[in-house]
Amino acid sequence: MSRLQARAQRLRRWRPEFSVASVVGGSVAALVAAGAMALLRATLHVRTIPERLMEWLLLFVPLDLFEAGIQRFGFDAKRYALYAAVAGMLLALAALGAVALQRSWSTRAITALGLGLWLFTMVVIMPLTDAGLFALALVDGKRATIGGYFAVALLYAAMLVLARSLSPAPARPTTRRAAVGGRTTSRRSALLLLGGALGAYAVTFVSVLRGHTTPITKVVVLDPQDPVPSGGIDPAGSHPSGTAAGADEARSAARPVSLTEPPPARQLTRDKDGAVLASGRRPGELAERITSNDDFYIVSKNAASDPQLRPADWRLIVDGEVQHTFQLDYASLRNLPAVEVTKTLECISNFTAKCELAPFGCDLISTARWKGVALKDVLELTGGLKPGVISLAVIGADEFTTALPIDVALASDTLLVYEMNGQVLPREHGYPARVLVPGRYGMKNAKWVVALRALSRDFLDWYGQRNWSREAIVKTMTRIDVPAPNATLPPGEHRIAGVAYAGDRGVAKVEFSADGGETWQVAQFLEPAAGRDAWIRWEGRFALAPDSQATLVARATDYTGALQIEAFSLAQPDGGTGWNSIEVRSRPT
Repeated sequence: MSRLQARAQRLRRWRPEFSVASVVGGSVAALVAAGAMALLRATLHVRTIPERLMEWLLLFVPLDLFEAGIQRFGFDAKRYALYAAVAGMLLALAALGAVALQRSWSTRAITALGLGLWLFTMVVIMPLTDAGLFALALVDGKRATIGGYFAVALLYAAMLVLARSLSPAPARPTTRRAAVGGRTTSRRSALLLLGGALGAYAVTFVSVLRGHTTPITKVVVLDPQDPVPSGGIDPAGSHPSGTAAGADEARSAARPVSLTEPPPARQLTRDKDGAVLASGRRPGELAERITSNDDFYIVSKNAASDPQLRPADWRLIVDGEVQHTFQLDYASLRNLPAVEVTKTLECISNFTAKCELAPFGCDLISTARWKGVALKDVLELTGGLKPGVISLAVIGADEFTTALPIDVALASDTLLVYEMNGQVLPREHGYPARVLVPGRYGMKNAKWVVALRALSRDFLDWYGQRNWSREAIVKTMTRIDVPAPNATLPPGEHRIAGVAYAGDRGVAKVEFSADGGETWQVAQFLEPAAGRDAWIRWEGRFALAPDSQATLVARATDYTGALQIEAFSLAQPDGGTGWNSIEVRSRPT
């Protein structure tokens, strides 16, 4: 036998010919496992393996390539990436299953394969995707993740054993009784594994429904106008009732707190970066001073679904470099002294010019009235921060993280809010609570907050890991709302109007030009800004000659005297820049 023939024979042994039965059996087992992951996602909000791996792989995509994908496919790019991750997982599971079936692995070997995949998930994939060994780094959802994926592993093994019992009899000589007995044993083993999978899921589901077992520190505020005590509160469990000192005596006088939940989240298309929805403003329409909840823009990193939290189960964990670690429930959060502000939020991906380049244009910006609690008041409940604290990690239920310098976190207008425009915070905007940070892009205003962690070191958050801005300070922007781009207007005088925003620096002046920037006029403000960190609406007049075309341009100056950046740039990594401009023309006379 020649060396080439020997190599070919070894290759055939290493890569055997797969039968149709083994390929079908492996594929069915893979699809059932994927369905089980989807069930975990829908019922216990356990993130799927493809979601985790996709977000991890995006860490290695250069920003230029990422931006090219966004421009080519819009936010469908992330949907395609998720599809690729799902296909990769299905292919890997199907291939493993086909090999096991083709080589007639025993029930023990197939069970070991399933458990090995579970261990691989817990020991490799979870740490790789920032969930920690056996998902122990998760703030919430440890039991659901560990138990849920154990059930998925057993179900995958059960499907393979069942497929083996239904496959044609092996070609090697055997008695009919032995073949029938072997298949019966395999089916019994499959049923046992299936029962184990269902039992593991049931135990996991019940344990999650039981909720938190950690004692909760109840905060009772007799007078909501009184400042929060600077000495903080006693840690949970230090009193027989598990409440703060004096809480039992004061409970009857405390304000009643409703645990009313918001309506179900809007059905958003998940083909745009998980959920990306521009504000509800129609072209040629001036934005309202306050954006309604239904028209407020939405951005979420979650390609499958967002957290669905219940107020009775929600807990805010405050830990790290604090005097006393504690957990705060929803009713106690709403019992703290309330603060109300009107604030604009702008996504860092928002365009300020060349709006036509992105599917969302220049409309990832909105303004609302918010009600919540000063973040510093929540931190003071711990008895104070330990010396040397330099940053605060804010952690969401979807594992999103953001890092705030401690001086920003302790600012009086950095809030943890639970109401929006006089209503319970909508689910798509972070119910039960989200952070609002003055002068920062939306990426710093984390939603579905479940933990605050004081740190004596720098913290690289979710966007920071992806090489976006660490500070995310809002850049000054202006947008022309009226008239609509490429509008055809009658000759004569017309209104130009729009919004301008400069974060907490405030907008001092807006100028507009009707000749492409050759000459400028100062716009009039329609009303004072609704808040220190809110946009301003402006307007002016321009003339349009018969059978002519005009290029309208707008720019703003903030209260530091800095003029808005003229040069156009894409959002990555610090936010978009450029003067907004549109073309209009007049009808022939």
